[in-house]
Amino acid sequence: MPVLMPYPPVPPKRANGEEEESSNAPRKKPRTSRGKADGFVAPKRGYTAKKRNEAQQIAAQNEMMASVSYKPQQSEGEQSTDRTMTPPTGGGNVRPPPIQVENGGKLQPELQFARCMSHRYRNERFPRCVSCTRRWAGDTCRFQSIRFFLRDENKVIVGISFVENQKADSPTMDFPKKWNVPLDASHLNRVKRTVARALLPVLKSELKHLHVPEIIRRPRESDVRATCDTCMTSIFSSSWMCRLCGREACAECYEQVKILTDNSGAEDADVFELQARREKHSRRNPFFLACTRRNEHQAKDFSPMSRFCKSELELVIKEMEELLASPDQDPPVPSDVEIPDLDVEAAPDNQIDSLPSHRIVQFKHEDLPYDLFPKLWAKGKPLVVTGLLPQFKISWTPEHFIEHYGSKNCLVIQCQSDMNKRITVGEFFKEFGKYEGRTDCWKLKDWPPSTDFKTAFPELYADFSQAIPMPNYVRRDGVLNIASHFPANTVAPDIGPKMYNAMASADTPGTKGTTRLHMDMADAANVMLYAAPTPDGKPGTALWDIFDASDAGKIRDFLKSKFKGKFQNDPIHSQMFYLDCDLRKELYEEFGVKSYRIYQKPGDVVFVPAGCAHQVCNLADCMKIAIDFVSPENIDRCELLTKEFREQNQSMQWKEDVLQLRTMMWFSWLSCRIHEAIQGKEKTNTSSAVAITSVSNKKLSEQANQPRTSSNSTAMDVDGSITMLPLD
Repeated sequence: MPVLMPYPPVPPKRANGEEEESSNAPRKKPRTSRGKADGFVAPKRGYTAKKRNEAQQIAAQNEMMASVSYKPQQSEGEQSTDRTMTPPTGGGNVRPPPIQVENGGKLQPELQFARCMSHRYRNERFPRCVSCTRRWAGDTCRFQSIRFFLRDENKVIVGISFVENQKADSPTMDFPKKWNVPLDASHLNRVKRTVARALLPVLKSELKHLHVPEIIRRPRESDVRATCDTCMTSIFSSSWMCRLCGREACAECYEQVKILTDNSGAEDADVFELQARREKHSRRNPFFLACTRRNEHQAKDFSPMSRFCKSELELVIKEMEELLASPDQDPPVPSDVEIPDLDVEAAPDNQIDSLPSHRIVQFKHEDLPYDLFPKLWAKGKPLVVTGLLPQFKISWTPEHFIEHYGSKNCLVIQCQSDMNKRITVGEFFKEFGKYEGRTDCWKLKDWPPSTDFKTAFPELYADFSQAIPMPNYVRRDGVLNIASHFPANTVAPDIGPKMYNAMASADTPGTKGTTRLHMDMADAANVMLYAAPTPDGKPGTALWDIFDASDAGKIRDFLKSKFKGKFQNDPIHSQMFYLDCDLRKELYEEFGVKSYRIYQKPGDVVFVPAGCAHQVCNLADCMKIAIDFVSPENIDRCELLTKEFREQNQSMQWKEDVLQLRTMMWFSWLSCRIHEAIQGKEKTNTSSAVAITSVSNKKLSEQANQPRTSSNSTAMDVDGSITMLPLD
């Protein structure tokens, strides 16, 4: 049912020559078919067949809409306006009669089925959303299919309202159907319990959010990734939308808007303090309160929004509570569990490094027990698996990539200065192993940058997937990878794999290594595929420093005191620093922080838990491939990282929340429910089949004892069909 909102005043149209709000948007240019450097052509944002079909359905629906009555706004001193709106009634092809209200005018609701800047609305006066006016690439209209225009008898828009439909979305999500191994009851139980523990408090909070007056219902998006327009955190629940410009804010950002704009009942001194606070916040984030036509948001301009319906939430909350109350046959591994004394080897110490480092747990590929991995991983410590090269069927060498992909364009980055240039893949790899006269260290990271690895290089993806250890966790289709349940028709996070190829760098004072200190939003596995010999002929390696998640605060304090005034944002998440040998020594001496120092060789896999700060310095020209995954053991760490990235985005829109952890877990829950239903149906069919087989065998036995009166007899197959059975 639509909820009527007060129609905001629309400023008069500007005269020709005056600056429009969308003046910063680029003017239309002739369309070109130019692709990206790697040959990938981005999809155009045209009016797709799906959108045309939706528009036709909405147009037909609008034709059947009932008129509604609305009492016009009364002058000051009169009683408040009746803002209730009666929903259309009736069905079939008959338009319901108009609803009459005394002293009120009849208004015709029309659901907006095109973008705000559509040719259809070119002469209409109403607030346009920020996505349409600024032509944000990759975004969709904020009001399309959720806003009603209320037209008078002259077809003039005199009001707006929004959808409050409490009907669950139709099951249009294309969930995966295949995993690396068949999903069994233990996999489903493990994933569902992990999700229930993390999401149940969030869903209970959302149920309360649904009771906020005038809530707007928006179907869950599949074409775009829904994020807060301020902090860029993915939006899963409890959001707020500005009715004027369509900007959406997460619950935390909306609370900040209320603090900065709600001065009702405040004293003069408080108002002055509030204004000073707003100006300070504006200097830090100039666009936080930006609305239409250079106006600023007020808290009163926002309405609550949800992508859930009440019945759906109540059902899932009940299911989660029942699941968590039931005994767990496969309880999660506590992080403080004692690891049994197995044949676990520590990585060899490097005599060159004088600083102490943590003991590293290392296994040969063939010796890694599957049941031990969860116990090790629950501790949040890095892990090294060696001897993986024989598992690969393709030779991942510079020569292979020169031969097969040498003509492709790519963007390489100078590791020390961040300068970049465009060259071909062949030109980059031809320099591998040639150290003489080289002054720069170039890297080809996140390759391919814009195309899915599986789509761009299907043969390499297949080779990587069959070789990677712990496939139930690490593979994109791993049964214990929470990310594996994302529907195919949504904007899923790009968890890889991606290639990271870089020339040799150094760990000497003043250098910035190959990959600076940072944290990943999820767990990661990094495989070295190839390393050229070092300039002195020794086997090539890459030097890793991985720090315990519990040491992150100390590392931040060290960097803030060491480089005070040289940066404004989080010193780890901003990826500005590399801890060279001198800095690591100071960090150890001042804070007692030491790293897991790993010398990665070709065939070595380095597992990095979410939340562990780490950096890399290639000591030779190296080729690696990495993939992210979301394990049940590290959900809490991923949640914490999402919050840290949100805080980072308050002062600078730095990094979008592409992981979408809560949305990911929600899809995992829905996917597991579907597969439980399928397995339950198959079990029922199997039981029926057994019963049918028993009946069939009994009939055959009876027929065998009867005299033969014909050349053929019939019996029922296990699937219920009739099959001719020969007598002989």
